[in-house]
Parts: sequence; structure tokens; C-alpha cells
Amino acid sequence: MKSETPSNVSQQLPPPAGRRRGLTILLALVIFVAGMASGAALTVHFAVSRLQFAIHHPEAAPPRIAAAIQRRLDLDDAQSAEVEKIIAKHQLEIAAIRSKFQPEIMQQLDSVRDEVAAVLKEPQREKWTQLFDQFQDRWLPVMPPAKD
Repeated sequence: MKSETPSNVSQQLPPPAGRRRGLTILLALVIFVAGMASGAALTVHFAVSRLQFAIHHPEAAPPRIAAAIQRRLDLDDAQSAEVEKIIAKHQLEIAAIRSKFQPEIMQQLDSVRDEVAAVLKEPQREKWTQLFDQFQDRWLPVMPPAKD
């Protein structure tokens, strides 16, 4: 028969319970924080995507808004259709107002871009104008002319 030496026995013993519990708690905490971070990132991505869609596709707003109002106020189909017409009409009026003032706004934004670019060195200037233009395209798209 083979007898085990004390060195072999110590290598086979599990780590003390305190160390194992601490490792388990640390691992659970890491998993929790990772889940929270990925959930927050997905929520922000979803919210930004929806907001950008709404900015770039204002024509989709009246039916979406009317449907939300219908759900919350329990409107019948006739009321919902009337609400959608009202929202669409006022959306066109708001678009007309925006298109009237948009050239001035764009002029101010161009001034901001150019004045900041004048302060920067060449590599910074190129990156600044690229970032500014991306921001402007994403969040402040040029509205098509209002239809009369």
C-alpha cells in the first residue's frame, strides 16, 4: 500500500472557507456591475437611436404621438384620427417656422465652428471640423423647405 505524504495531502485540501467566500462575493459583485454597465449602455444606445430617428424623420411623429395619446387617454378611433390630423397640421406650421429661422441658426453654428477652428492647430482643426459636422448632421439636420 502506498501511504500519502503530508505534502500531497496539503495540496489536495480546498482553500479555507473565508478566502472562497470572499472570492465568491467579489465575482458576484463583478458580474453585477458588468450587467448594470451593459444594461445602461444598451438603454442609452436605444434612447439615442429613437431620438435621432425622431429628429431625422419628423413625418413619423403624428401617428406615433396620436397612438400614445390614444393609449393613455383611451380615445376611440375617430378621436385618435382627429388628434393625428391636428398634430400633423401643427407640425407643418412648426416646420415652417423652423425653416424660416434655420438659415440664421446655421449661420451662427458656422461662426462657432469657424471661430473655434481659428484657435486650433492644423491637426486639431481638421478633427474639430469633422466632429462638429458629425454632431450637426446627427442632432441638427437641415430641414427641407416647408411645403405651402
